[in-house]
Amino acid sequence: MPDRRPARLTAGRLTVALAAAVLLALALYASTFVISYEDFFRAEDPLVRNDVARLAPARVERVDTVREVDQLRAVLREARQRGLKVSISGSRHSQGGHTYTRGGVVLNMRGFNRVRAVDPVALTITVESGTTWDEVQRAIAPRGLALKVMQSSNIFTVGGTLSANAHGRDLDVTQAVEVVESFRLLLANGNVVQVSRDENPELFSLVIGGYGLYGVILDVTLRVTRDELYEQRAVSMDYREFPGYFARNIKPDSDVVLMLARPSIDPNPDSFLREVVVVTWRRAGPGGPGGRGSFDLTEEAHVWRDRFFFGLSRRFDWAKSLRWRLQKKVELGAGEARIVSRNNAMRPPLAPLEFLEYHSRRDTDIIQEYYIPVENFVPFMDRFREILVGGKMNVLSSTVRYVTPNATPALAYAPRRPAFAIIQMSNVGLSPDAQAQAEAVTRQLVDAALEHGGTYYLTYQLYPTADQLHRAYPNARRAFARKRFYDPDETFTNQFYERYGHTEPR
Repeated sequence: MPDRRPARLTAGRLTVALAAAVLLALALYASTFVISYEDFFRAEDPLVRNDVARLAPARVERVDTVREVDQLRAVLREARQRGLKVSISGSRHSQGGHTYTRGGVVLNMRGFNRVRAVDPVALTITVESGTTWDEVQRAIAPRGLALKVMQSSNIFTVGGTLSANAHGRDLDVTQAVEVVESFRLLLANGNVVQVSRDENPELFSLVIGGYGLYGVILDVTLRVTRDELYEQRAVSMDYREFPGYFARNIKPDSDVVLMLARPSIDPNPDSFLREVVVVTWRRAGPGGPGGRGSFDLTEEAHVWRDRFFFGLSRRFDWAKSLRWRLQKKVELGAGEARIVSRNNAMRPPLAPLEFLEYHSRRDTDIIQEYYIPVENFVPFMDRFREILVGGKMNVLSSTVRYVTPNATPALAYAPRRPAFAIIQMSNVGLSPDAQAQAEAVTRQLVDAALEHGGTYYLTYQLYPTADQLHRAYPNARRAFARKRFYDPDETFTNQFYERYGHTEPR
């Protein structure tokens, strides 16, 4: 009888080899949700500028990394002599071309980041405008101090936050404008002026939320507060219950200091933007659980894990459902109490960003934000959901924060009434057809916000029409006119200003 063992061995090796090949292919496919292999083959042109949304790249004349005021003056002087436009760049996380313009000069302010002074008695810090919030936290945390207002991540620069008048999770002081004591501003003519509510107050209102159109913010004095320990808790509810829950259990309670809410991204119709997890941070008083907390600054963790699940959710609805379940349990800690310091409630891992880094030639992640009066939250959310579903938007994340009214900025997004800021992240294609679809859906969302007495955030894409901008910001025409008063040659500009700066309301 012939010996069949070699044949069996050969078949066994083939099976093992095929299994290994399948596992390798699966591993490579899974890795694409974590690693952007296109980055290895892409040659970067240092003069092609873009922002994080990658929607409107433009080639600039040059990029100047600045560290001294005299250097800034020299750049401005040469730009005026050559008839070049100047834009101001920080962390480049605006999404509407606010930091560059075609053929212009870009001031890279990240090197302009010295901490000038910390006053633990007056509770202030003075920093240069290119300083990130992470650098601010590292300067004040050893002194027992913490930030009062900071936007969603601490990688952004102070100057960028002021230029967008960003807001944070604090319930008492919500907008960046409220913690600014004063700043120095370099005008287009090279003069430096001191700006505060009492000194050059018009510039104070124009520059904060003015997107770098009036001059270069040099250094800023900010109010800070004492660091303290909070008890973080999360509770799940129907979106229709949220305004009443906020009014009864959060707003009147002075011990509840920070808040955010996460509406569901689970595509299931019974869950999508209907279930809401409300997260609060309450002061951990003496004798409470605060002894378990730490004031040591935390860092971003589990980046690859989170990037993998986030990447899956870009492609598959089942992964959105899975990610929502994981987010409720792991990130938000629904149903359990956690102790965290104020600084750490405003930094990774509670405010992560690194895992969101994404580069693709086919699509990109965009953020949009709408400010809706508290009393109109429920009807707006119904229309919001209807438009997103009808427009087949690939929604990846949603957040709700509370914003108190403040009419100080000329371009105020919540000038009169308390509002909920409703933030959503979507993945959209970069093709002309996909962009036309994203633009059409966004314009519907802006109209819905306006119809419900709200506004939208100017920091993001340039999809809205000029008429929508003027309806949301009736003071925009005057703000742009005053820009030309302070900068008659329009030396400072960007794609946002070029899109809207010379438009008129109907």
